[in-house]
Amino acid sequence: MGNKPRVGIVGLGNIAQKAYLPLLTKETNWELMGAFTPNRNKREKICRQYRIESFSSLKSLTSQCDAVFVHASTEKHFEIVSYLLSEGKDVYVDKPLAASLDEAERLAEVSDKRGRKLMVGFNRRFSPMYRQAKELSKNFAWLHMEKHRADSIGPQDFSYTMLDDYLHLVDTVRWLAGFDDLSVTEYFSKINDDGQLVFAKHSYVEKDRVFTTAMHRRAGSNLEKLEFVNEKSIIRVINLNTLQVEKDNKVSTLIPPSWETILTAKGFEGAIHHFFDSIEKDTVPATNGWEALKSQQLLHEMIVQASKNK
Repeated sequence: MGNKPRVGIVGLGNIAQKAYLPLLTKETNWELMGAFTPNRNKREKICRQYRIESFSSLKSLTSQCDAVFVHASTEKHFEIVSYLLSEGKDVYVDKPLAASLDEAERLAEVSDKRGRKLMVGFNRRFSPMYRQAKELSKNFAWLHMEKHRADSIGPQDFSYTMLDDYLHLVDTVRWLAGFDDLSVTEYFSKINDDGQLVFAKHSYVEKDRVFTTAMHRRAGSNLEKLEFVNEKSIIRVINLNTLQVEKDNKVSTLIPPSWETILTAKGFEGAIHHFFDSIEKDTVPATNGWEALKSQQLLHEMIVQASKNK
């Protein structure tokens, strides 16, 4: 694509406002045309705040764009993304790709059929600290990742929370494993009487390596921690912004430079630039539809297993 791609945004919820609008309005290698969301008052208020055009329909926005970022509710992903792909647009969509495995697979197929880019926003794959930890732990023995919430049980049910939040853990571990045939060997989920997730823990194996993931929804802390155990070192990342290396009974700590933003540390900036690089260089996004589907399939196994253990 010779000129800068023209970009639109569909959906103006929390993730769009907190993560994507602040970055997309910088217009580094793209031109932000505007946004659409069905709520007119919300749309006009936010578009006025960011000085971008407010489009009154998905069709009118699509006609002015080469690529679209979709931040609508998961239930709307299939309808919106399939329309955009069929109109010949490249698409970046929040995870999960779709509300069901069938819809996710169909979107991946449409992307291939139409020859358009489809990228799913697994931002942790683009976190600088996670990437550095991965580089330092090429031959790890085991890996543990946990992502907690201080006090966030419900109101959504178990399946919703798993797909909305625990999927981050599953996808990150799949990426760090670098291996598609990751099998779950241990399932544990505590679900309260209202059908809501309290905590979950899973173990996986791949050849001679072990992985664990865990989440507690009322841990009194929003701690996120990734830890690799290697032959002669332990590599740890805390809250995506602190890297610790334990070696020879000494601990060294690395923190990001003062100018690095939270959105960079969390991988949002890297994910956005990766999407535009894939368009410019005509390469397959690292988190394309098929890759996202594999993570969702593994998570679906966990949901099914939990229903069997009730």
